[in-house]
Amino acid sequence: MNLQTSDTRVRMVVDTSSSMPPDLLAQFNILEVPTTVHFGSDAYQLNRDIDLPRFFELLQTRPEHPTTSQPAPTLFADAYRQALDEGAEKILVVVVSAELSGTWNSARLAIDEVPEADIELWDSRAVSISSGLQAIAAAQLLAAGGARQDAITRMAEVRSRLRSYLTVDNLDALARSGRVGGLQKNMGNMLNLKPILAGADGKVIPVAKARGRRKAVSELLQRIAADMGDQPVAVAVSHAMVPDEASELLERARSLLNVETTYIVELDPAIVALAGIGTLGIAAHPVGEVA
Repeated sequence: MNLQTSDTRVRMVVDTSSSMPPDLLAQFNILEVPTTVHFGSDAYQLNRDIDLPRFFELLQTRPEHPTTSQPAPTLFADAYRQALDEGAEKILVVVVSAELSGTWNSARLAIDEVPEADIELWDSRAVSISSGLQAIAAAQLLAAGGARQDAITRMAEVRSRLRSYLTVDNLDALARSGRVGGLQKNMGNMLNLKPILAGADGKVIPVAKARGRRKAVSELLQRIAADMGDQPVAVAVSHAMVPDEASELLERARSLLNVETTYIVELDPAIVALAGIGTLGIAAHPVGEVA
């Protein structure tokens, strides 16, 4: 890709459900807008009132099952104003799939609240680190001197070639969220069936089942390896309170893929509320040139 000359200061904004690693948020000076996590009548803004370790602690100790809600438009508007106040001339906003969350609409409505800002909004059509990987690619392009349109073009490339899969440890959380019925949950848990889910067309859809955890993890690896082949790739593993399994999954991925860049992240509360503790995922995309 030939980079355009960057003659503006572009500031990026993401939502917490994109699971951007904190060190990269700091490195690229990215603003993050928080999802709200609810336990009963108590509401917490992620990474402001509550961090992920505290969320997982409450998940295990509170009697209520958590729910989440997208950021209010005012929170996005606050981020846009902060970017302008800190010298941004253009803003690039990357959010999780509009098919699965109202976050995109909140970010869009907030644009009208800050008419003086030059804002482009990108629907990643993905969740968690699959959205974050697109934001990372954009941030790298901007850091290399590219203009905002270069970053958008790169995200389109990543989005079109990115593949992601996850598996859950049991069907309890999916049943609570209404994604599976009670009988299906009981039969699945009794038979130790682990659904394999994939990101596709902005949604997360079931694509297979495996008998037992080990076979489910092998299925994740086989699918991602078939998708990526031997081209250099960036790989991200995501998990809900199973860091050892996440590390093992990444090491197995290294043996199957031509891995150039890796990330391990904890899943965001929106995914954990639906899929439960023990959820394990992998995402990958080919690594393109930045200059």
